[in-house]
Amino acid sequence: MKRLAAGAVAGVTALALSGCSESMEWEPGGGDGPAPSPSPIDADTDELQAAFEEQSGLVVPDNASDMEIEAQMLEGDRPEYTLRFVTTRGGAEVVCDADNFGVYAAQEAPGDEEREVFDYQESDEEIGDAVRCEGSNPKQPRVQRLVSVVFPEDGFKEGPDAPDGEDVAVVYAHSILWLRR
Repeated sequence: MKRLAAGAVAGVTALALSGCSESMEWEPGGGDGPAPSPSPIDADTDELQAAFEEQSGLVVPDNASDMEIEAQMLEGDRPEYTLRFVTTRGGAEVVCDADNFGVYAAQEAPGDEEREVFDYQESDEEIGDAVRCEGSNPKQPRVQRLVSVVFPEDGFKEGPDAPDGEDVAVVYAHSILWLRR
């Protein structure tokens, strides 16, 4: 009987220490458990754009139009920004020419990773070409950046085989500050 009681006490202690007890509450930064919900950052478009540019080190081109920005504060006071705007191929190059940015060769449509981050408004049939750029901010290595540029079929000036600086480009950009390790 003593062995059975000692075994039961040891088992309950192990469950409590491992976090498997349903009576234990999760605390932020305390390991496994639900992460707190992100909270929207309430600001106007110009303020959010400036904050995105400061965090990411990327520059939104002067000819950008139809700007859409979503911003939220994640656990640990970590801002996350997602943008969409229309520009030209030349304007998209301004974004993708940033320091510490790898540019990946053109593809017919965005890949799976980009689709996990961005909610594309253009269908695959409307996209004539796509380019991906990514890398951390060299001044803030914890800031990761991903940019996906799509070129709508009907926005080519000279056709898909003759890139032109005035081709219409739709830029999707994402910037997130990662937790300290």
